[in-house]
Amino acid sequence: MLAISIMAVVSMVVSVIVAESTQGDAAGINVAGSLRMQSYRIIAETSQLSQDPSDEKLSKVQLSISEFEKRINSPILVAVIPQDGAHELYNLHNNLIKDWHELILPSLQKVMINTSATPHYIDLIEKFVHRIDAMVLLLERSTESKIKLLSLVQGVSLFMTVLIIFIAMLDIKNNVVGPLQALVQMARRASRGDLTARVEYESQDELGVLGDSFNHMAEELSKIYTDLEQRVERKTALVQQSNESLQLLYDTTRCFNRKEDICRRLMPVMQQLEAVSPFGPIDVSLCEPNNKKSYREISTQATSRPEDCRVLSCNSCIVQDLDPRLHKTLSLPIQTRETYFGEFKAQFLPHSPPNPSDIKLIETIVENLATSMSLELKAEQEQKLSLNEERAVIARELHDSLAQSLSYLKMQVTRLQILRKKDSTAGQIDDVVDELKEGLNNAYRQLRELLTTFRLKLDEPGLEHAVDTTINEFSERLGLQINYQYSIPHITLTPNEEIHLLQLLREALANVVKHAQATEVSVSIRAEKENISLCIEDNGIGLPENKEQTNHYGLVIMQDRAATINGQLSVENQPSGGTRVLLTFKTKHH
Repeated sequence: MLAISIMAVVSMVVSVIVAESTQGDAAGINVAGSLRMQSYRIIAETSQLSQDPSDEKLSKVQLSISEFEKRINSPILVAVIPQDGAHELYNLHNNLIKDWHELILPSLQKVMINTSATPHYIDLIEKFVHRIDAMVLLLERSTESKIKLLSLVQGVSLFMTVLIIFIAMLDIKNNVVGPLQALVQMARRASRGDLTARVEYESQDELGVLGDSFNHMAEELSKIYTDLEQRVERKTALVQQSNESLQLLYDTTRCFNRKEDICRRLMPVMQQLEAVSPFGPIDVSLCEPNNKKSYREISTQATSRPEDCRVLSCNSCIVQDLDPRLHKTLSLPIQTRETYFGEFKAQFLPHSPPNPSDIKLIETIVENLATSMSLELKAEQEQKLSLNEERAVIARELHDSLAQSLSYLKMQVTRLQILRKKDSTAGQIDDVVDELKEGLNNAYRQLRELLTTFRLKLDEPGLEHAVDTTINEFSERLGLQINYQYSIPHITLTPNEEIHLLQLLREALANVVKHAQATEVSVSIRAEKENISLCIEDNGIGLPENKEQTNHYGLVIMQDRAATINGQLSVENQPSGGTRVLLTFKTKHH
């Protein structure tokens, strides 16, 4: 751009100079050309004067001579003639002036003085005109040379401008367009994730600095990307390890909850722990609760079958050789706050120690194992306790019902024996026999009720299903539909409360079947906060006025059951007829 600007300035300056130099050339050429015309006019006027002398014609000749001298010495003509003494045009102009004054003007003056003189001036003027033509020709050539110089300068300037533009285009192509295209191509490759792209253009200009900056940026991005990839790989490995740990914990919970031999449950967990952690081999010593003496040894790398192995078809713990480089051992006790169950020992290589997450994982597994064994121990203890409680309930039921009936029958048999020895009357013996029959019937009824109670199962969650079953059973026995309302929300009764409430309901409904002669029976079980109420109503004959004359064994058992759960039981006649049995107690669970 600077070169093009310089060429434009030079061209314009030269053009101005040349134009300035040609200024006045046309006027000078006109003046020089008018000298020829003025010369011919002088010849003509002088000839007229010679033929017909007069003052008027003389004045014309003098005026033409004065005009000629004025034009030949005109500043316009002098201005276009170079003032260089060696220049041809300068010499020709000076010679013309000299010949005019020395030859032509004296000859014309002779003619003006003596009109009859010989006209030598004509030949001189004709020669003089030829020399004027030569001067005009030189002036035209001088002007043409200036115009040619101007054209040459313009042509050279145009050529140089085109040449500079061509060179500039090549320079732009090589140093601007090419590097820009390479830079754009590298930028597109970088945008597609190819961080190996580099700009090869090297220069000290702006594009060179931009290319160096791009290469530096790509290098830094490549390092950052590599670092991010490594971090992602590490994070992925950690996430994968976490997933494996979570899967191991899930499998641990699932294995520990299976009802299998402890070795079959524990061995897969130990082997999976070896696969996802630096631990191995892993040994477990199991002891009786709160007893340091081991009764079971389990190892993931045993060379022979353990003596206490219970499954002879399993070989999952047997390996060929042990690694002698395993030196360090992490030992964790398998225990809860209350009970000690054994030791969990995990070995690892000295040069590959476990990290905190691995240690936390194995601690969690050991805690799960201890919790599982503690739950099994508690379940076993609860099962034993439940069995003992069940036996105690059976003993109490037998003692409170069947044992008392048998004791009563025994006393009646003793009474019968005494009457026979006394030879009592047949009526007295028949009374005793009737009482024996009634006692046997009561004992048989109580036995059936006890068998029904002992066979009763609360196999569905909650109390409602067992009550529904009981209502349906006694509806069939009564031959009518019992009005039943169960409005206990989600309240959890203790097993003892559920079985006593259900047995008391059965006892009350059994009395309705045997004694009430009712046509309508309703059962209502309600709850208000932790207060539970059971109400059985019928429209039967009701209780006799002298309750002592009735069979009161069932009422006594019902009172005992209510007292067992700290409840209150009321059995009374209703004003409208029939009997009303009401049990109220406060549950321990709510």
